[in-house]
This record gives sequence, C-alpha cells and structure tokens, in this order.
Amino acid sequence: MKKIITLLAAIALLVSCANYGEKKIFNGTEVYYKDGVTEAQADKLGESLVTSGFADGAGKSVQFLKDGENYIFKMVIKDDFLNDKSMESVFNIFPKELSDYMDLPVDLHLCDDSFTTLRVHKLADAIQTIMAKATEVRYTKNVTLAEAEKLKDFLIEFGFSDDQNRKTVALDKENDAYIFKMVLDKSRIEDKNTVSLLYMFKDKLSKNVFNNQTVKIHMCDELMNTMKIVEHK
Repeated sequence: MKKIITLLAAIALLVSCANYGEKKIFNGTEVYYKDGVTEAQADKLGESLVTSGFADGAGKSVQFLKDGENYIFKMVIKDDFLNDKSMESVFNIFPKELSDYMDLPVDLHLCDDSFTTLRVHKLADAIQTIMAKATEVRYTKNVTLAEAEKLKDFLIEFGFSDDQNRKTVALDKENDAYIFKMVLDKSRIEDKNTVSLLYMFKDKLSKNVFNNQTVKIHMCDELMNTMKIVEHK
C-alpha cells in the first residue's frame, strides 16, 4: 500500500473550516470520522497514513465514515488531478489496497474542500491483485481469477518472476484481445533488443496462457500508463 498512498499524498488538500465529525491529526493530516466509525478504526487509518508517507507534515484532510456495510474514505483533491488520466490506475487500485489493510470494504471518494464527492472509485470495480513470487499481478474485472492464476503460473515457470526482484504487471481484456502491461524504464522503450524480446514474449503468452488469442503488450511507466504498445510486427 505504501507506494500507492504516497502518490496520493502529493495531490491532497485541507478542507475548509466546518464540522465534519470527530477529528484527529496525524503528522499534519486531519482525519475526520463519524457515522459508525470507531476511534480505534480512525487511529488505525491515521497510523497507516503516517507509515505510508501520506501524512508527511503537509496539511491534508481525509474523512472516514460508514455507509451501511461499506466504509468510505474521502479525500480532498486538487482540481488539476481530478481528470488526470495518469492517476487513474492509482485511484482504481487504492480501494483494494486500503480495504486489505483495514480489513474492511472501503470505497474511495475524491472530494472538493467541503468533502462533497466529485468522483467515486468503488471497491467492487477496483483492480485486484495476486502475487507471482515477488511480482505483483494486477487484473481488472474484465479478467477472471482463473486467467490471472494461469498467467501467474506462467510467469513463474518462464522465469519472469522470482523471489528477489520486485516487479509489477497488469492484465486486462478488451474485446477479444488480452492486454499485458509491464513497468519498464523509459530508456528501454525504443531499445530494439527489448522490443524484439517482447514480441517473442507476446507470442508465448498467447500460446501458453490465452489459447492462441490476441495479446498486446503495453510498455508502461511506474503508474501503469502506456508508453508504447507491442502488438503487430
């Protein structure tokens, strides 16, 4: 969770003055809580914001509340980032990361400075994750767990995943094509040897994992934003 929530730290703001519930402050971050959220739950959330680097001394405000059986994490966000496509993968995976940490079902609400919701990212729609040794495999709701598990097994057998080297990949599907995303250094985007290896890897994925269906490999930055697509020679 640390990497994801640290990225959010740079785009969060303080609320305007008002009563948004009970308040605690964790290293400059105001944590408001109400509607069935306990003090212990607020403390656990606040402590996670400190250890993850979100609460870094700069003024920020979040609100934690309960809605039926679900919980809502509200964050005041800078206007410039609300429609920033480069942050979509962060917003989409955050509900899963926070829910796992809190052991509660949590949705993310991006808000203005009065905690009015501007956009919702639901846990039900969040990117899911499994681990292939030290490789984090993310997968969308367009992909089944069985498909993600088959990819995981292949990555281990192929030697892509090991116990030492941390990597992040993602699996999605559009129409009849599988999309395999992997994080690469920008210096390798135009490297001919790297691209050649990815064409070979794409074919092996199609044959060994996806029943010879079309596979596209997306070369991505650390936020999983596509920099280049490997699909047809």
